[in-house]
Amino acid sequence: MSLQGKTAFITGGAQGIGLAIGRQLAQDGAAVILADINGEKVVAAGEELRREGCKALPVIMDVADEQSVNQAVATASRELGAPTILVNNAGIYTKTPAIEVDLKIWHKVLDTMLTGPLLAARAVAPAMIAANWGRIINMGSMMSYLAFGQDVGYSVVKAGMLGLTRSLAAELAPHQICVNTICPGNIMTELMEETARNIEKRDGMAPGTFLEQRPKQIPLGRIGAPEDIARTASYLCSDAADYVTGQSLHVNGGLYQS
Repeated sequence: MSLQGKTAFITGGAQGIGLAIGRQLAQDGAAVILADINGEKVVAAGEELRREGCKALPVIMDVADEQSVNQAVATASRELGAPTILVNNAGIYTKTPAIEVDLKIWHKVLDTMLTGPLLAARAVAPAMIAANWGRIINMGSMMSYLAFGQDVGYSVVKAGMLGLTRSLAAELAPHQICVNTICPGNIMTELMEETARNIEKRDGMAPGTFLEQRPKQIPLGRIGAPEDIARTASYLCSDAADYVTGQSLHVNGGLYQS
């Protein structure tokens, strides 16, 4: 699945799923831009990939700020070429009970994980249209379809990601730009560890219990790794996925079956 000559722009690229996707696409031949609000972490991530022989550029960016997004894409274009691959991965998770959620938190969640992907797509779309080729991958979730309570912010934005994907896919298809959503299940990242602690606190479980018990509930018997998502992204970015657009792909070990 060669991506030689392509440039990929990955939000939330400093760690976890974003960094794994950056590494995979770089191994596939792409130049990768790792964009993240955490400057220290994203610089370290970029250095890590370069030590591995990858062509990688870290940029500090606030995905919820249009000027910051546009500047980051402009910097990436000057340094590595205009991105024709976008992975909208940046995300946050915070407890958001519907009846009590602070509206400042509500808007921060929406701005980061729904408005942000739109801003990023708008910033890279002109280069994709000019190239008559592009790939946009939006990061959904099993929670694009499910909710567990006290998660109204996360559930709403991940469901909204499906609508954003379908709308972009329909609008950009004439330019041979494919837009899809990956919906991960439980993937072992720092966010997953934090979520496990929140669930244990919410449900009165002993520390460590959730991650110990969860694999028993997953048909394939394990919690996923970031590389499981990265390999799916690799496929969607490749020419093998030329006829795949407007879709949501579930990568969850069978925990949720569509």
